[in-house]
Amino acid sequence: MLRNLMGVLEPVAPDLKHVALLQGTKAYGVHVRPLVVPAREGRSEMYEQPNFYWAQENFLRELQRGNGWHWSILRPVLIIGEAMGGAMDLIPPLGVYAAVLREQGRPLDYPGGAPRVAQAVDVDLLARAIAWSGDTEAARNEAFNVTNGDVFTWENIWPAVADALEMTPGRHVPLSLAQTWPQWNAAWDELRRKHDLIAPGLEEFVGLSFQYADYSMRYGQTESGPPSIVSTVKINQAGFTEMMDTEVMFRKWFKLAKASRLLP
Repeated sequence: MLRNLMGVLEPVAPDLKHVALLQGTKAYGVHVRPLVVPAREGRSEMYEQPNFYWAQENFLRELQRGNGWHWSILRPVLIIGEAMGGAMDLIPPLGVYAAVLREQGRPLDYPGGAPRVAQAVDVDLLARAIAWSGDTEAARNEAFNVTNGDVFTWENIWPAVADALEMTPGRHVPLSLAQTWPQWNAAWDELRRKHDLIAPGLEEFVGLSFQYADYSMRYGQTESGPPSIVSTVKINQAGFTEMMDTEVMFRKWFKLAKASRLLP
């Protein structure tokens, strides 16, 4: 896909200035082993699993040589924003889960497993980091981790999530959203009618993100997980110092989802 894009774009874009490539913590092998904490932007393919990140990055580095444009690589952590039908979007599955419980008069029980210290990034903050990387001399041909600037565990931010959804936090009641959501189809359709939502049916609205919610909240895990922390020293020192409280971020996106009539 990247070859196809650049193959038609570069010949007809003589004024091309910047290409931003998004990667993530799989650049540090988070999908195959615990991260070295904090994970920093240096890399050595000798110690990494095969990864399409490297194929894309190597292609872009080679293509850029001798040309006037530059590239930047951004490595965000858990991205939170407004989306539908994706495979890695947490606002829809958590919002649906909360709506079903609230309709039953229940508090917002925490469905995950044992905790893990992690990070997230607001998608608007990420967008501003991408724009910054295209305008900043210090970002040319460099890779940067991007986070909100704090850390969290789901258990600690759960009260804020509940409050944003106008609920009270409940108990820790492990539940696989991926296994349970088919039972909510009728209830969700009724909520859509009752609240005049524009959100579609569950499969189209949430996609595979019920599975991602289970993964992110570590459903089924009984022991604390290794921390997943990356360093943002490099991007801060290069000039991008914007931060956001992760609790504020979740409140923001649940509020917007309700205002957009995606959630009741």
